[in-house]
Amino acid sequence: MPVEPTSYQQFWRAPGIKTAVPIVATVLMGLVFVALSTIIVLAAIFAGGVPDEAALEALTQGSLSPTMVLANSISIALVLPMGFLVVRLMGQRPGYLSSVVGRFRWGFFFRCVGVTAAVFLVYSGISVLIDGVDSLGLGVRDYTWWLLIGLMLVTPFQAAAEEYLLRGFVLRTVGSWFAAPLTAALVGGLVNCLIFMGLHASTDLWLNLVYFSMGAVGTYLAWRTGGLEGAVAIHIVNNMIGMALLSFQDMEAQFDRAAGAGGPEVLLQIATTVAAGALILWVAKRQRIVTVGPPERVEPTAPAAPTAP
Repeated sequence: MPVEPTSYQQFWRAPGIKTAVPIVATVLMGLVFVALSTIIVLAAIFAGGVPDEAALEALTQGSLSPTMVLANSISIALVLPMGFLVVRLMGQRPGYLSSVVGRFRWGFFFRCVGVTAAVFLVYSGISVLIDGVDSLGLGVRDYTWWLLIGLMLVTPFQAAAEEYLLRGFVLRTVGSWFAAPLTAALVGGLVNCLIFMGLHASTDLWLNLVYFSMGAVGTYLAWRTGGLEGAVAIHIVNNMIGMALLSFQDMEAQFDRAAGAGGPEVLLQIATTVAAGALILWVAKRQRIVTVGPPERVEPTAPAAPTAP
């Protein structure tokens, strides 16, 4: 554990944790992520029999079936418990991956969800007013209800898993290399944002800007609030809205991330994410959220009782 008050991104810069340990842990988590994704998605692909040539070609072009969408979300969600196990093997209590106080601060999290949902619903309303509801392409399809139920159950864990992997493992691994909290946040943030952007496999500049900005806001919140609650809240709200709509949309049209798929209109989405982050910081300040830890290195020790004469 750190021996002095320490920011979230530097929590693995501590006696007893060798420099190579966070690197090995993060690489291990990356391998777990790839293995789970490969196994579960392949199982979904072959569940209905051996796919024909047309199906395989569609897959290589990024087209996903409803079954594959749900399978992909499940595979990512399963990374979350593995992350806690790896942290335990590193010698730290798993709760310290959530925040510098050693636990997930549920009260703070639900307030973050509330303000984030309000901001994103306003953004969604503005988008519909600008583009029209027909632009969403909504309709009840043969997969709508089972996919909706499945995604609503899995998506919170899928979104949280991505935050724990990137704003948790990657940010802390890179952050442990630097003595200054600002440098640790900047370099660690750059690395995890680039990885987050790359995982979405988009060749569109505007879409990559969306992914990078979400990662940047999550990184800043982890630093300034001392934990992942705010970043997880934004990611969950964003994905829950998107996945709820996806269940009523044509799958083939929703995973186009090639150049030209995005445009300047995404700046409104980026502004929404930044606004949600700003409100979360306001909530954290009002709640006097602890931003450095561990608690025994921050809280003053009670004075010893006077001895009796």
